[in-house]
Amino acid sequence: SSWISWFLGIKGNEYVCRVPIDYIQETFNQMGLEYFTETLKVILNPGFDSSLDWVFGDEEKWYGMIHARYIMSERGVDNMRQKYERGDFEVCPKLSCRQKALTVGPSDVCGKSNVKIFCPRCNDFYELRSDTQLDAAMFGTSFSHNFLAQWPNLRPQPPLDVPR
Repeated sequence: SSWISWFLGIKGNEYVCRVPIDYIQETFNQMGLEYFTETLKVILNPGFDSSLDWVFGDEEKWYGMIHARYIMSERGVDNMRQKYERGDFEVCPKLSCRQKALTVGPSDVCGKSNVKIFCPRCNDFYELRSDTQLDAAMFGTSFSHNFLAQWPNLRPQPPLDVPR
């Protein structure tokens, strides 16, 4: 099993996409990221064993930054669309809504905050109900809006205001 499979298998990481190896290896996609040769070796190691292999500590951050770029690409947005349609993300916590939500990061900077959810019907942000501690930068501030711009048919109708 690879580091990526191990990482994606951790409870709470089901919101994260599997970034293809060819995307990770593409030098253009690494541009501007702190490049750690050993970190990349761990991430790409097909024989990673979490009980034996040394984890340097930067793997999650580095994978998160590549992930944030990937989900803005055509393939990445399509992967996230599949997750959205399957209901892999949480739903809006408002009982009157219960719309499928999207992941969103209140910050593009690593270590500033945890991922949240965005309800495209209520047009509001909410804390995750799960114990997920994923860094917000893994999804970034633009993903949910970019997603809905690319898939306008998935944008739900706004809630109807029902007078009391």
